[in-house]
Amino acid sequence: MAYQVGGRDRVNAPSRSAPSEPSRKGTKGSVRNARARCPICDKPAAHDYRPFCSERCADIDLGHWLGGRYAVPGERLVPNDAEQDE
Repeated sequence: MAYQVGGRDRVNAPSRSAPSEPSRKGTKGSVRNARARCPICDKPAAHDYRPFCSERCADIDLGHWLGGRYAVPGERLVPNDAEQDE
């Protein structure tokens, strides 16, 4: 069904509340049932420290980053002396 808004024709889009696929409510592993967990201790995440459960776990994670425990895999870049002279 088409209607006009501000002089332009519009087409009714399907309602956003209508599910586009069958509901997965209650199924294991469902996104709807997933609760955020702390990546350090696996406790439920706290709103103030999300994705962590506490300031302590957030600080532990920061220490891992600063200490070099987390790294992106790849080849190590070694500067070539000949390229630096140019």
